[in-house]
Amino acid sequence: MIAFMLIASSITMVNADINSTNKSQISITKTVKVNKTYKIKKLLKSNGNNVDYYSFKSSNKKVAKVSKKGTVTGLKAGKATITITSKVNGSTYGTVNIIVKNRYNSSDLRMLSSIIYSESGNQVYAGKKAVGIVVMNRVRSTLFPNTVSGVVYQSGQFTPARNGSLSRSLSLYDSGNLNSDCIKAAKDVLNGDNTVSYNSKTIDMSSYLYFSGYVPGCRLQIQNHQFK
Repeated sequence: MIAFMLIASSITMVNADINSTNKSQISITKTVKVNKTYKIKKLLKSNGNNVDYYSFKSSNKKVAKVSKKGTVTGLKAGKATITITSKVNGSTYGTVNIIVKNRYNSSDLRMLSSIIYSESGNQVYAGKKAVGIVVMNRVRSTLFPNTVSGVVYQSGQFTPARNGSLSRSLSLYDSGNLNSDCIKAAKDVLNGDNTVSYNSKTIDMSSYLYFSGYVPGCRLQIQNHQFK
């Protein structure tokens, strides 16, 4: 009797999902930041459906990816449509229109790109990105100012802010002539990427707050810069 009740319960759950796919298709729009997520499971659950009975597909995997359990992750700014399909009868349950937005504003991108160029314009990409990570780690730390410009212009910290190098870099940015890798590194870091790939290793730099030509207790060296 117990076994029969369990089987009957399973049949009821499957039938419920079959019936739900016969209803009018749903279509909603969600905004997701780069490297942030949205769970379609919540949408299905709110309508009385089980996520395990559905499959998910992204129309643009470079903009947004979706897991087997319906977790959408924003990868870069743009648009993608997630199609929800019933595993039971192959019908389309609905779509989620995903709009992925960057996590930064234009002034922060300008400042971070320029300080990266001033400090490490002649370094490999990992070195450029590492400088940007240190700046943003300081922004998030209670030990330093809480804005990009505040960190960069903090007294006694960044030499380019005092010797005119940063001003020249800002002019290059404004004229569209700043090194593109410096801008790319700034975008990656501002969107929450705290890792660098160097010498066949991926290093999590989320706790690094300092860099220079020489740093006592150095934890990482990339070309001419030491990081801690």
